Amino acid sequence: MELKNIRKFMIVFGSVVMVLVVTAFFSASNLNRATSLTIDLIGLQEVNQASINIAVTLDEERISIGQYQLSGDEDLLSRMEIAQADYDKNWDVIVANLGTVQAQAVADLEGARATYRGMLDELILEYQSNPNDNRSGEILRDAINYYLQNVNPRFNSLVEPQLEELARLTEIERANVQRNSFVAQTVLVLSVLVGIASIVVVLSALIFSTRLMNSMTSIIDATNAISRGDLDVPIDVTQGGEIGDMAQAIERMRTSLKAAIERLRR
Repeated sequence: MELKNIRKFMIVFGSVVMVLVVTAFFSASNLNRATSLTIDLIGLQEVNQASINIAVTLDEERISIGQYQLSGDEDLLSRMEIAQADYDKNWDVIVANLGTVQAQAVADLEGARATYRGMLDELILEYQSNPNDNRSGEILRDAINYYLQNVNPRFNSLVEPQLEELARLTEIERANVQRNSFVAQTVLVLSVLVGIASIVVVLSALIFSTRLMNSMTSIIDATNAISRGDLDVPIDVTQGGEIGDMAQAIERMRTSLKAAIERLRR
């Protein structure tokens, strides 16, 4: 039964290895999907942060131009220029991430922003030319109305879907982390089992091969002696299983032949 048991053990060992390979394959697939998802999340997070920064710069720009129209403080123009530079920097981030997938929305917002900025520049020129003229106040009112009716809605319609997508992908990523954690633990357990099984297989193979070689050597010596007519060499095999059955059969044959020859001699 030893050979049959070894075959069963090898089948079980092969099954464990196969499960490990399949699990590793799915783990690699999950890793690829997680990598792609992470890249999308990074892009959406960049858009989210850039949109927050743009909202801050737009507020700073409106506050600065409004106070400038009231006070004429030139330092406010510097604050507005800094806010506009920050807007442009963050807008480049949004264009880099959404310029292809939402090209029309990006173009519409760029056009509205250019018109709004032109109105602000017109206000500055009008105020600097005629500081006592109320026309600068009218231009400011028109600019703010234009911002509220055209710039702000377009900006919100551009970034709000991205924020919703960010929230959705974040939930998916959280679920993936939990699933990948389970898969990683499964792979670890299977790896440990395969490692233990490998050690057991190697040790069993060494022990079995040594016993098998000793048994086969004893059987070969005995059968060679029988072929020479020497029936006094016993087969000293204590191994069980198929090898032991074969050794016992040859030993019975030897003793039967010896007994038969002794009867003939009488």
